[in-house]
Amino acid sequence: MNLGNKLIAAFAASTMAFFTLPGTALAQEFTVGATTYSRSFEFYQDIEAGMKEEGGDRIAFDFRDPNGDLAVQTSQMEDFVAKGVNLVTMVPIDSTAGEAAARLVTSAGIPLITVDIAITADVGQVAHIASDNHLGGEIAAQKMSELLSGKGEVIVINNPAIVSVVDREKGFTEKLAEIAPDIKVVASQSGDSKREKAQAVAEDLLQAHPNAVGIFAVNDEMALGALQAVIAAGRQDTMSIIGFDASSEGISEIAKGNSAFKATVAQDPVGIGRIVAKTALAVLKGESVEKFIPVPVVMVDSSNFSKYAK
Repeated sequence: MNLGNKLIAAFAASTMAFFTLPGTALAQEFTVGATTYSRSFEFYQDIEAGMKEEGGDRIAFDFRDPNGDLAVQTSQMEDFVAKGVNLVTMVPIDSTAGEAAARLVTSAGIPLITVDIAITADVGQVAHIASDNHLGGEIAAQKMSELLSGKGEVIVINNPAIVSVVDREKGFTEKLAEIAPDIKVVASQSGDSKREKAQAVAEDLLQAHPNAVGIFAVNDEMALGALQAVIAAGRQDTMSIIGFDASSEGISEIAKGNSAFKATVAQDPVGIGRIVAKTALAVLKGESVEKFIPVPVVMVDSSNFSKYAK
């Protein structure tokens, strides 16, 4: 083999080594660091699945799970920068506090896509991809009005640290005031997106508001926590709970027919994941993308739950 051929062979080998992950037979074109919120949520597992499906052999994903810990997520972002990944996707733990971690990426010249949860500030992210959360809140309000026949007291369990779920609550309360003025939101309190915390919050609020007949929780984890509080209080027959996410457990409760868990707003996490991967590929190829890419939502109740059961 002459010198020229040796150099070509060496270059080809080094290129393949750079783009091929251990245990894979096929080289991938781009490396993407992806930090989620927590895989304890089925929703985020599904987003990752959609990203893998769409990324195929084009993207080598480095998936990380900070499990709801902002400090851990920040460390993950630092590692992505140090490794020089081509792009980063991020589900921020906190919409405001997550700004510093996001800037680590954009200040290094690495494109950033936020997913599901937005960063409050513009840190140079190329796109934000999420469900239409305000619309989701609106259709939850419409369902609550139907369930309560347009009157009664309602409790909201929220998480003000996350912009996307703030939008859900805003859509819910604004639409409810418009279409059902005789339904009053008598309390709104954070459950920190944790089932146990939401159960404790719901227990306190049910005691403080004995006439409440409805609960809207901005995700299914907290709705399921609220359900336990309702059962413990013996108020399952008089309470209507609406969640958000269409989780397997939420759908199972709706399927029972006699559960206080009456409905949930379905997102399309696998679809979101596919859109994230498509958008990442477009960015990496130098194409322009929309700054905000909304994904439709739909109400799931006793009439259509079987379509969303897993």
